[in-house]
Formats: sequence, C-alpha cells, structure tokens
Amino acid sequence: MDNRWQPLFKTAEDTVHWTSVRDTPFPNEGWQIKKKELILLSGRKGGDIITKRKYADFELKLEFKMTRLVNSGVKYLVHQMFNNDTERMEWIGFEYQIIDDFHQNEIQGFDDDKGSTAALYLLYAPDKNKKLKPLGTWNSLRIRVQGNKVEHWLNGERVVSVDVDSQEFKNRVQGTKFKKYGDFGKKRDGHILLQDHGDQVHYRNIMIKEL
Repeated sequence: MDNRWQPLFKTAEDTVHWTSVRDTPFPNEGWQIKKKELILLSGRKGGDIITKRKYADFELKLEFKMTRLVNSGVKYLVHQMFNNDTERMEWIGFEYQIIDDFHQNEIQGFDDDKGSTAALYLLYAPDKNKKLKPLGTWNSLRIRVQGNKVEHWLNGERVVSVDVDSQEFKNRVQGTKFKKYGDFGKKRDGHILLQDHGDQVHYRNIMIKEL
C-alpha cells in the first residue's frame, strides 16, 4: 500500500483542507456533506472551493457522480492571474472538465470535444474511446502533474497527455480565452479547485499524492 496518498476529502473533518475563493472559510451554504460525499448543490451559489495549500508534482484522484445537464470541473495548478482584458485578478488554472456528455448541448459548441468530460478544457479533447459511465453512477478521475507533463485519466484509462512546454500547447492557448492571462500554463505548482458552475455534482474519496 502506498502511504503517500493523503486525503483531501474522505470525511467531514477533511474540510479543514479547503476554503472558499471568496476569502472566507469553507462555505456554510451550497456545499453539503452527506454519507462521506461532498455534494455541490444546484443553484445554491456556494462558490468555488480551493485547497489551502499549493501542490507541485502530484497525482490527484477522486470519484465523481454527475446529475443531468451538469457542467463543472476540477481545476489544478490554480493561481490568481491578471486578466489583461478586464485588468482584474482571477483564479485560473488547468481544468479537468466534468459535464453531462449525454444531454448537455454546450459541448456541441466546442471543436473536437475539448469541452467534454475529461478534456483539458478548451485545449485538448480526451481520447475518443474514453469510457464514461452513465449519470447517477460513480466515475473515477486521476490527474497527474510532473514537471512539464500533464495527464488526465478516466475510469482507469489515460485519455489526455500533454507537454505544457511544447510549442503546440502554447499555440493552442493562443486560440482560447486563456491567452488573456500572461502566466497561464507557466506555473509548476498551484491550488486544487472544485468549481461551482451552478449544477449539482457529487464527489468522494478525494486523495492526493506528492511525487
């Protein structure tokens, strides 16, 4: 057994590892803990939650269960970055997309499934043979970051592999909204963030291992 795995959420006590991006403690509303699940409630405006500490070179694994039309995500290597368009600081990082591929029309608007579940959001589509389980059942994800290499896994299979130092990656960034953030893709550490996009999603067994 690899004892390097540490819980970010397995029980209610583990909320000590998280805080709101609104500079307040863990939200009293919008997020619910029930039967060892961390549940983002639909339309309750609990806001994004973020780990209190940053991580570099890590593996993150968790299980997630989607509801109909859900649109959310797990972000990592997250920092506050300056938006050159709005001239404001925003919490920005890479995103492992979580979305209802089965019913959500929004994914049709993205080229090459770059907005589908397990995508590196807007940048890289997951493998077309990915195995996404139906709504209401548990899927597992794993994110691996080591140096300039990033991987997304879904239900035990690697579906995205990226060299963030490559020219291809840099070119892709320039074709997205992320070009507004001068530091995007340059950070080698950062926070983990669970996104509140207004839709209900369930998480459990959130674990991290530093490499």
